[in-house]
Amino acid sequence: MSVRNFQALTIISKPRAADFKSYLQMIASLNPKVKNKQLHVSIMAKGHSRDKNELTDIAHQWLKKMGYGDNPYLIYFHSDNPNNHVHIVSVRVCKNRKSVPSRYEKFRASVALHELIGFDPVAQAKMDAGKALRYGFTSLGQFLVLLKNMGYSGYVKDSAVHMVKHSRTLHSIELNIIEFCIRQYRPSPIANNALRRVIELFLKVVSGKPVRHPSFWHSYLRQNYRSDLGVLLKEKLEADIIYHSEGRSIVGFTVINHHTNRVHDGKEIIDLITLTKELDCPEGYIQGDEIIFYKKGESRNNISTPAPSKKMSVNISESEPGIARRGR
Repeated sequence: MSVRNFQALTIISKPRAADFKSYLQMIASLNPKVKNKQLHVSIMAKGHSRDKNELTDIAHQWLKKMGYGDNPYLIYFHSDNPNNHVHIVSVRVCKNRKSVPSRYEKFRASVALHELIGFDPVAQAKMDAGKALRYGFTSLGQFLVLLKNMGYSGYVKDSAVHMVKHSRTLHSIELNIIEFCIRQYRPSPIANNALRRVIELFLKVVSGKPVRHPSFWHSYLRQNYRSDLGVLLKEKLEADIIYHSEGRSIVGFTVINHHTNRVHDGKEIIDLITLTKELDCPEGYIQGDEIIFYKKGESRNNISTPAPSKKMSVNISESEPGIARRGR
């Protein structure tokens, strides 16, 4: 998308990637004291909310705010995942041999980006705190899981839960407010049973075995687990499964139902072994809002167009979501 400040390469009509790399290495060598000489940043939009030109313009302005405006840099646009994004490659050494200021770099980077796009993370955190407090939960641990699901890490200090995002504490919630919400909440056996029936139904056609998030560039995502069951619950019932791990072992899970604003302890719904076992032979498949089961003796592997023996529509009831209704 853009190549800037590679003055010595302007005499080359078609510079190669190796030429840019050599130039950056040459600039980096001007200051041996700088350990992490390469700058590699990704700026990502949600979905396709910003096109490649908008993202490139934001990248130019961000580099200037961060002190890289006069350094050589390249901007690439990628659309290899659902979110449009640009990659920035530059060097942390200036041509005058000085280094680009790196103190509190991660914090300053997010502040600069938010200023450019007109986003107020403090105001957003206050709104999200109010939203979280409207959910039903039975413990402080569940509330922290809910915050994590909303993108915040939380820690308890001085009788408050502090919400952290973008490398800074954005908002605090007094513990007595959270404890009041816990006392007021009444868990619903009906909601637990509804979720259990739907999960048992979905496990007939998709696997509940969790796998680590495939992202290699985001340390937070690498710690998360996902499953086909979780994807289906999110799509059909507005519910999230959060797997809890110790090392590489899954030791428990929480279900957050965004339709009823309830946080469920997984062990109250279904046992962990049943939830996470591999599905070797699906009994049917998903078609729209229906689960179509194979006829007896049929399987996905030995028929090209399976003839359904029965259908089951998954609907969300007005009172409690996730109740499966059987039909022919």
